Amino acid sequence: KTMNPFLDLLLVLATLIYSYLEAFVKLFVPARRKSVSGELVLITGAGHGVGRATAFEFAKRRSRLVLWDINKHGVEDTAAECERLGATVQAFVVDCSKREEIYSAAEKVKRDIGDVSILVNNAGVITAADLLSTQDHQIERMFEVNILAHMW
Repeated sequence: KTMNPFLDLLLVLATLIYSYLEAFVKLFVPARRKSVSGELVLITGAGHGVGRATAFEFAKRRSRLVLWDINKHGVEDTAAECERLGATVQAFVVDCSKREEIYSAAEKVKRDIGDVSILVNNAGVITAADLLSTQDHQIERMFEVNILAHMW
């Protein structure tokens, strides 16, 4: 069942015009943003980089933060800065390549702090070498953190 090609063209043009008009309106009418004030936000890989910057943004919006990172010094520095920004923060040293550590830390967060309402699964491992130069244990660690940790 195919419509008339002329009607098909009209439908495509109407959809295109509508989409452009909608995009034009959205340029000037900003979307209403959800307040994250008071939300319990867990950020993995919060000790540096994107995770740290994400924690700062949630802290500025008065979220309650749970920060995980394998690096004790990094996650504690991030936590201190977030507290300075006005957030309540709990920092944990968690190796996201280890399922048992994830389960244990998650249970402690749920029991002692509450139910997480926003999860930012940011922890990640990369290697700068090309695939043939990457050692087996490096590939396994990348999969443990970048893939499996999201499941755990």
